[in-house]
Amino acid sequence: MTCGRATAIAVCTLLAIAAGSRASATPVVYYDAAPLGGGLFQYVLTVDNDDGAEALSGLDVLHANSVFGLAPASTIAQPSGWSHFAPLPPLLDDLDWFSLASGGDVAVDGTKSGFSFVSGTDPNSLDGGDFAVEGIGSDSASQIPLGDAQRVVPEPATIGLVGLALAGLGFRRRA
Repeated sequence: MTCGRATAIAVCTLLAIAAGSRASATPVVYYDAAPLGGGLFQYVLTVDNDDGAEALSGLDVLHANSVFGLAPASTIAQPSGWSHFAPLPPLLDDLDWFSLASGGDVAVDGTKSGFSFVSGTDPNSLDGGDFAVEGIGSDSASQIPLGDAQRVVPEPATIGLVGLALAGLGFRRRA
């Protein structure tokens, strides 16, 4: 087998794994959390409405005050064309983002990023159910449970396959 063929097989394998991981996809929220210093973290969320039944015109972070300590004076940001209602303890515990016009909704099979907040909650301390999120259907105005937001962490198998593909490319250049 030639190096070119081995490289082609490695690349095709990576593409097949990527395609297969999306085969059973449903709307989900991914997040990353970066330390800002002083015990603060910036959480950045991305909504992936892959295979959703309808566009999403809202995003709710449940337990935003009780888990993340968010309140009206908290640093909260959103994509252009969106706004938010901060938690209002002790009456309201949720952080609610909403689209100001249908053109800003998260389309079916679309993504939208830029939702963020600053919190003193260490992301490594979160347990199941702590980061529960809901979408708001654009057509139905219904709450759509999206489960827990998922932290963006590369899978070890994917990293290994990328390394294998890069090694194959390096070997090919030497030959």
